[in-house]
Amino acid sequence: MTIQQLAEESEIGSKGHLSNMERGLVRPNIQTLKQVADGLEVLPLDLVTFPKRDLRQRLVDLTRRLRKNKISELVRLIMNWRKQEAI
Repeated sequence: MTIQQLAEESEIGSKGHLSNMERGLVRPNIQTLKQVADGLEVLPLDLVTFPKRDLRQRLVDLTRRLRKNKISELVRLIMNWRKQEAI
């Protein structure tokens, strides 16, 4: 996808603004991040997760490739772990 296509798909409309974001010249607000994510057909979380920085972000990254039923299983497993820790 080109910057022009993303500008159109995300309703931002300005490839210059997107280019400035990409180069770190402007800081997008949360609404702009949401528009970019929508244009890319991803979640905003996908734009702000850096899996090489720490384990929690790595875990988020790993769940991106899971089907919904596997994510549900994982959530149940984690909830069970938390219950056991509370005992």
